[in-house]
Amino acid sequence: MHINLIVSILVATVLAGCSDPPDKTTANQKASNVSADEIKATDTDQHVALISIPTESRPYISVVTVTPQNFSAMVQAPSHVEFRTKALSAVSAVVAGRLKKINVQVGDRVKVGTPVAILESAEAAKMRADVAEAKAGLQRAEDRMRRQDMMRKSGVGLEMERAEADVQLREARADYQRSQQALRMIGDGTDQGVVLRASEDGVVLQIKSSIGSALAAGETIIEIGEPQSLWIVADVFDNDLPLIEKGAKATLQISALPEPVTGRVVAVSAAMQSDLRRGAVYIEFDNPNLVLKPGMFAKGLIEAAGPHHIVLPTTAVVIRDKKHTMVYVETGDGRFEPRQVLIGQARDGQVPVLDGLKDGEKVVVSGALLLDSSASMLL
Repeated sequence: MHINLIVSILVATVLAGCSDPPDKTTANQKASNVSADEIKATDTDQHVALISIPTESRPYISVVTVTPQNFSAMVQAPSHVEFRTKALSAVSAVVAGRLKKINVQVGDRVKVGTPVAILESAEAAKMRADVAEAKAGLQRAEDRMRRQDMMRKSGVGLEMERAEADVQLREARADYQRSQQALRMIGDGTDQGVVLRASEDGVVLQIKSSIGSALAAGETIIEIGEPQSLWIVADVFDNDLPLIEKGAKATLQISALPEPVTGRVVAVSAAMQSDLRRGAVYIEFDNPNLVLKPGMFAKGLIEAAGPHHIVLPTTAVVIRDKKHTMVYVETGDGRFEPRQVLIGQARDGQVPVLDGLKDGEKVVVSGALLLDSSASMLL
């Protein structure tokens, strides 16, 4: 009985091995038929993955031919009041020394050349001594040269001695000029004293050192600014910067003012704050007589009617991998090419495409999610 059972098992095994395996092609085709209801990807000769959909799904896809148009909108950006670049100046220690005297207070208005502080510096005393020494050396060299000229006229001078005197005279003049130039850079004063003067008109904003402080050369002592020369700095997102041009109108709601004020863009920074992905836009007030202070906060609305861009409804753009903005371009024969694009900030259901599309291309504007099951969100 056991032998019959074993034989039966062996026969069944052999018969199973001889039978045809499942049709993998048929199984794959069934899987393809299922997935084809959603999407089916094929590779073109250019190795770009094109997506096709079944005919019955086509009515759920809307396609339009795109063309550049004027995207008129307002860019919102946090802003603050700042001194214009040319409205700020600093009084610094021109040489190392000790602060002896401060002649101004915060809030004082000063003119160019006003003496605002006095510095005591051993280095300045040495520089003045060097000038005196160089001047004496120059006088000696000039005297020797005059003697050589007189001896030459009398026929008793030696040409070699005169040449040596000429070289010494030129060296003495160069030394004197160098020492004078160095002393001129530290300004006026006597002995160890150095008088520090305002380089621009303005109001004293801050005194950063106290009397008796030891200062290094270049260390700032006093900051001066012109309160009548202010502007607004708006921090604009990087994808909105291409939409803003010089001359664009701006409306600003400053926290300290009851009513909004207006202005115009005078400059757009070429540098970015890499950590914030923002760039600075500088706005000049239409009314220069506003009573403002640096550091005041504002909300800025900047006109973004710059160059023409292709504009799409936000339903046309999908986000892949939470970072890539994609659209789908119809290539013909019911196929669609996924295309990564650079977009601006979406407003009122519309979004400008800054790069990635061309005039005349056909783009899916609704139903894009049917073409991309990997998209995590729709704008």
